[in-house]
Amino acid sequence: MLERGDFHQVTPPDALAEWEYRDDRGMRVLYFAGTLLVEAADGDGAAEEFDARHRCALPSDREIPDGGAAPERVTLIAGSDESGKGERDRPMVVAAVAVPRDAEADAIARGVRDSKLCSAAEIAELAAWIVREFACEMRAYAVRERDAALAAHGGNESRLLAAMHAECLRALRGRTEFGLARVDRFAPNRPVAAACGGAFIVDECVRGEKHVACAAASIVARHATLHP
Repeated sequence: MLERGDFHQVTPPDALAEWEYRDDRGMRVLYFAGTLLVEAADGDGAAEEFDARHRCALPSDREIPDGGAAPERVTLIAGSDESGKGERDRPMVVAAVAVPRDAEADAIARGVRDSKLCSAAEIAELAAWIVREFACEMRAYAVRERDAALAAHGGNESRLLAAMHAECLRALRGRTEFGLARVDRFAPNRPVAAACGGAFIVDECVRGEKHVACAAASIVARHATLHP
């Protein structure tokens, strides 16, 4: 049905999806573990149009297939990112930030973007604003602690990072009720989602910093790496 509606299958799917489709307008449709996630590049109107056209094709727990209950809106998105990876003379830091969708435009207008595209002065200014405006969590290992932390995870840096991301996101969820978290994918087996245990959706996506919450987290983490 999606293919008849000009959607194209993405192989392999991004993030944690069992399957994923996209259309030429940039809409993403991902399915995983009984959940369908629809993301519309041009806003809620397109998502509502998608729901009206396609919901009856979705599984239902009722005798007559009707697509089930109305979709749940995503109003708050968490993002996490790390800094200091590969920099043995700096701390390793992971930050998580929860950004309401209605605050994303303001964050972008202020210059929130991937920290790799920001100057040191911009990182300092933006990090202070992000921490003041949004719920944040951070985990860090100082230079002298990194080797011991790495050894505790079998010498595998991806395992250490996954544990730090998951710890940040779980702590952030304890402070604010988000249902969707985004993480820049750094391992093919999507270890952050596994470590979070299904308490919320974890979208481990390619180039996560293109999303506002991940970009905000990258700035907070980078500032902590530069100013331990």
